[in-house]
Amino acid sequence: MILVLAATPAMAQDTVPAPEYFVTSAMATSTAQIVAVNCGTLSVNPAAMTQSTDATLAALAEDGFTPENLTTRMQDPGDRIAVLQQAFMEKHGLTDGATETTVCAAGRREITEGTEIGALLLEVER
Repeated sequence: MILVLAATPAMAQDTVPAPEYFVTSAMATSTAQIVAVNCGTLSVNPAAMTQSTDATLAALAEDGFTPENLTTRMQDPGDRIAVLQQAFMEKHGLTDGATETTVCAAGRREITEGTEIGALLLEVER
């Protein structure tokens, strides 16, 4: 679930901050996908990704968000997601040009630690 949310300044007055569960879910799903793309021995776990997305969408619906009003009602969470992604990169020593070995080690560590990102990944054979 990767959503691009944008609000014009006029709409920003009527918007609410993105719920924390949405921000962390968006960060986890996008980061798991990036790790899987850059590590040949890790893949996104499709069942876990579906469950995570379904849970987030259900929570959004409970909070009154719909696909029709999501971008007009919720403030863009991009900056908050970027902060979490930066923390992930710092935690694992990832920088531009990080090797596949480093990315794979980060993904395996997330799996071992049982993080939200790790729950969305699985190890595969090349």
